[in-house]
Amino acid sequence: MAEYQIFSDGACDIGFEKAEELGIQLIPFYVSIDHENYYKEILEISLDDYFRYMTQEKGYPKTSLPSIQDYIDAFTPALEAGKDILCITMTRSLTASLESAMTAKSMLEEDFPRAKIHVINSWLATGAQSLLLMEMARMQKNGKSLEDVVAYVEKAKADGRIHFMVGDLSYLEIGGRIGKVATVSGGLLKIKPIIILKGGEIGVGGVCRARKKGLSQIVDVTVKHFRETGENPAHYIATPGTNTIWDDMEGFYAKIQEALPGMEFLPPFQIGATISAHTGPGTTGFCFVKKYEHYGF
Repeated sequence: MAEYQIFSDGACDIGFEKAEELGIQLIPFYVSIDHENYYKEILEISLDDYFRYMTQEKGYPKTSLPSIQDYIDAFTPALEAGKDILCITMTRSLTASLESAMTAKSMLEEDFPRAKIHVINSWLATGAQSLLLMEMARMQKNGKSLEDVVAYVEKAKADGRIHFMVGDLSYLEIGGRIGKVATVSGGLLKIKPIIILKGGEIGVGGVCRARKKGLSQIVDVTVKHFRETGENPAHYIATPGTNTIWDDMEGFYAKIQEALPGMEFLPPFQIGATISAHTGPGTTGFCFVKKYEHYGF
């Protein structure tokens, strides 16, 4: 296996157990439910407690990005072991995690001048960021060089997508990240826009008022994407996800599998604390990333 270590911030929602299995190291975000005390996501506060606060207490949690020191503490042991580093972060449009990692990189390069330290804005988040990491780890396992993996990330992040529906627009509004969504909401926070994260930016793919209709629109938007781009679904790996509503996930999963034959599907995953703080309970979506072989690596 090539001598480099893959890192990601915790917004990827891959889970610490899966990350360890793949040889990936995570740097978690911090979350707070009392707006005073912050805890490392999952490690110091469970998702059950976190989502209970959101759904039962109707609370609005806060998040804080990993610090520069968090990145330094994570990177240093790998560098001391003679390894190079490749770290991806959640899209810069949603967080400044990238800046923390880049500052840590600059500081560590003074102490480890011969090391290669790559920090990349993934343009993605949650399940799509997780899929990107899985492909990176697969490349590493298959003996691909650090340079090949970096080149893959730069290509795949442009083709990766998240098509999702938020349960409550007020979380985006309070978090100050409603942006383009506000142009279609007209201030009516009860609508459920279909949001597209592509190229690191949020756009709107449609609107509806009912959850069932919204899930169908996610399928339609995804099918339209592949039809218009001419991309082959069989070249992609994908996964649906939700944070708090699971009773309709089986039907949604079956419908999108039927609509995109040949695509490789992973089981549904749980959207984590960092993204959910901005999108609210009831967020559900579909993530997909192109496999590395189909870029010629």
